[in-house]
Amino acid sequence: MPAQYRGMKNRSIVLALALLLQFAACRDGPIRSSYRPALPELPEHWKEIPGQPCWRLEWIDGNGKWREWEGKSEAPDLHLGQEWTSPVLAWPFWPAMDLLPGYMRPAGALFPWDVSSGNLILSWEGGVEAFFWKELAHAEKSTASAEGRLPWYFDWPRFRELLATGNIPENVRLDPWLPDWKSIAQRTVKSGFDRRRIVSRTFTGIVIPGLDGRWAGSSPFAPPLDVPEGCQLYIKASDTPDVWVSREGILKCSTSGWVLVPR
Repeated sequence: MPAQYRGMKNRSIVLALALLLQFAACRDGPIRSSYRPALPELPEHWKEIPGQPCWRLEWIDGNGKWREWEGKSEAPDLHLGQEWTSPVLAWPFWPAMDLLPGYMRPAGALFPWDVSSGNLILSWEGGVEAFFWKELAHAEKSTASAEGRLPWYFDWPRFRELLATGNIPENVRLDPWLPDWKSIAQRTVKSGFDRRRIVSRTFTGIVIPGLDGRWAGSSPFAPPLDVPEGCQLYIKASDTPDVWVSREGILKCSTSGWVLVPR
């Protein structure tokens, strides 16, 4: 295991244990068995199009198993494993538009780092971190060293600081969904963490005629695209399919082509 990764692992263990002890010593008594998820505000252009969503929550329970809940009303309290850092993902979706979970990027949180007064505070920044956690857990582990590179050993506070203020490209700091986190997770498990991998995917400009109006992308950090009437829509696409939404419908696009699903 590289010294850099081993150091991150050890710091994460110490910090996690210290925080859990702090929770146990607080005036509210022992560590809570459940936490109320606090969902984030939608970006303004998501409120406009496509509007208020339903949510799919994904988390790991006290038995180490992935659980799911879907609904539009207040989410239930979550029973979380107490030993290590664990993720909660909140995928917004709009069933009336056939805009399914996974089309738009999730919010999320990392337990115990995002706990406040019995609430688990989910954020759009936390969605990137929780997604990366899950990809680390699911990455192929074909060697003995890879078997030891588990997400609950990762130095999540340092990783969070890196994304917010560290030495990474500015465009990634502005929109942390630009990198290919699945590929970064696989390479991290294979050979250790390296911040130099945190770069944007390669994008190609595509012009699509006849699609004016306002378009919202899948990332909550990306500004909307406003196309004047009669003009052409210009988007940047990668080899991974992505989604844009307008009052006209859902546009699915990659460098291989595009398709519009009308509303």
